[in-house]
Amino acid sequence: MASGITSTESFKSTDPENEHIAMARLRQDVPATEQGNGTPNHSAFLDAIDLKENEESLANVQTQRNYTCFTNGQIFLIFVIITFIGFLGPMSGNIYIPALPLFQTIFHTSTSTINATVSVFMAVFAVGPLLWGAYADVGGRKILYLLSLALMFIVNVLLASLSPNIVALFILRIAQAFASSSVIALGAGTVTDLIVPSARGKAIGYFMMGPNMGPVIAPIVAGLILINTDRWRWLFGFCAIMSGVALLCVWIFLPETLRCIVGNGDPSWKGESPLDIEAQELVECQPAKWQFCADIGIQKPVSNETTFKELYVRPPRAGLKTYWSMIKFRPIFVTASCNALLFANYYAFSVTFSHFLEVSYHYSMLKIGAAYVCPGITMILGSQSGGHLSDFLRKRWKKKNPEKDYPLELRLRLNIVGIVINTAGCIGYGWAISRHFHVALVLFFSALLAFGLTWVNNTTMTYMTELMAHRASAGVAVNSMFRNIAAAISSGIIFLLCEAMGVGWCFTGLGLCNLISIAAITYLVGAAGKWQKATPRI
Repeated sequence: MASGITSTESFKSTDPENEHIAMARLRQDVPATEQGNGTPNHSAFLDAIDLKENEESLANVQTQRNYTCFTNGQIFLIFVIITFIGFLGPMSGNIYIPALPLFQTIFHTSTSTINATVSVFMAVFAVGPLLWGAYADVGGRKILYLLSLALMFIVNVLLASLSPNIVALFILRIAQAFASSSVIALGAGTVTDLIVPSARGKAIGYFMMGPNMGPVIAPIVAGLILINTDRWRWLFGFCAIMSGVALLCVWIFLPETLRCIVGNGDPSWKGESPLDIEAQELVECQPAKWQFCADIGIQKPVSNETTFKELYVRPPRAGLKTYWSMIKFRPIFVTASCNALLFANYYAFSVTFSHFLEVSYHYSMLKIGAAYVCPGITMILGSQSGGHLSDFLRKRWKKKNPEKDYPLELRLRLNIVGIVINTAGCIGYGWAISRHFHVALVLFFSALLAFGLTWVNNTTMTYMTELMAHRASAGVAVNSMFRNIAAAISSGIIFLLCEAMGVGWCFTGLGLCNLISIAAITYLVGAAGKWQKATPRI
């Protein structure tokens, strides 16, 4: 090894954030080349997510830059693609919900039966990410994107061709749910591949614009399509077109990003000697090249060198034992359970919203679709504001404590604010419907409910990608399982509860369940920093 260069072996860790520490120490002995001469300038994209602070040192900027060698244009394009893909899953579910009264008539079935198609969708949507996540952190992101989108396209075409048969609807909705369940876990994993932990809250927020746009755009599209009720097949036809476009974008433009396969994307990992890799490539990050229709199929690591394997640890494939260990791990169980309670509230609202607007307020399909825009917009605002504030507070803590490791649970302090807002919205919505208040008040409370949900969801996902650094997709998959099981149960029994308890008291009970979440999050924050030391054992 060249003189004056510290070996990376002493920095081996299951946390990829330690790569930055290793690289920073290497630079103390090896001067980094100035930006230029092929070194990618990430400033445009990184400025967009406020990755750099005004007084950040040059050494830190170089460390951030070397986290990934993908260029500004590549990172931007990757985010556009995964955000669009993230939109498809929630769109597939939400484009269907405003049409539930219509489907009840067309398929000659009861309210509880047609609502069961939503529950089944959510149940499969809950379990599906576990299978996708098991391979996403080991076998590669792109191959799974291709498989899930191809299946999504085929199923939507079949749904669009469906004759009114309730059994066929159930079967195809199960397949649709499984295909679309990959998007959140894969997308969060891709964000983890590209964005450093200190900026990940904002980055998750930008990615989640896709999933959060589903509840905004899907009901509007549904309303426009269902102006003529004979065109209900186009609900699924629209989904087929969108998934086909996404499939082509992934096939042509999306590169493999999984770090245990491509590292930080530096082309010099391929075919270099260990000396060159340690002494040069970890310091001088060369830009990844634009490639089209590349990385198709199962990929192997670009380098077999020891240094590469130490920096970019390849975890074992997550199996049932791994997932069970995650579920038993207290911070994962607590945060996922708290998130699940919020999703139960939201889906109780979501499936009743169209029903009450039609029955109590005599809204048309188009008006019902437009009404979903209000909570949809606040979902985006909640995710964005929560993500930016979370990263801001993290950076402020690091400024005050530069020599200490950031206690990851401090991110969860913001969850308490979001839970309170969600609770107010949930209880207010129930009584606004029960007392038949003006629809503006109904929309106001629905907006609070949705804002609190995504505020908490963003912080929770960011926390999990940091806590489970090398199993980001698997960690997010566990979170998705919890929240979608809660959504499935909630959407399946909410009308029964409303009939038994009354709408006001039913949603009051759901809202008060959030007190459990506040107590649980307070407990985790009180032990901040304790849990992240235990994650390597999982």
